[in-house]
Amino acid sequence: MDTKLSDLKLKPYILAELNQLGYEVAGDMQHLSDVEILRIPGMGGRDWRKIAEALGREPYPNRKKRR
Repeated sequence: MDTKLSDLKLKPYILAELNQLGYEVAGDMQHLSDVEILRIPGMGGRDWRKIAEALGREPYPNRKKRR
């Protein structure tokens, strides 16, 4: 969880927004729920999935896997 947000190759404007909010590494966002992360201005699905993976969370916990 010490992954820097800049290493995740997020879009530049969301990286700037997260740095303004005081988040520099993925572990800084551990206390936020998925809903709170998605409410950050400019946060999109692709960037959220990268952050969720860095946090060790499953992006779609209730999704059934196809066989």
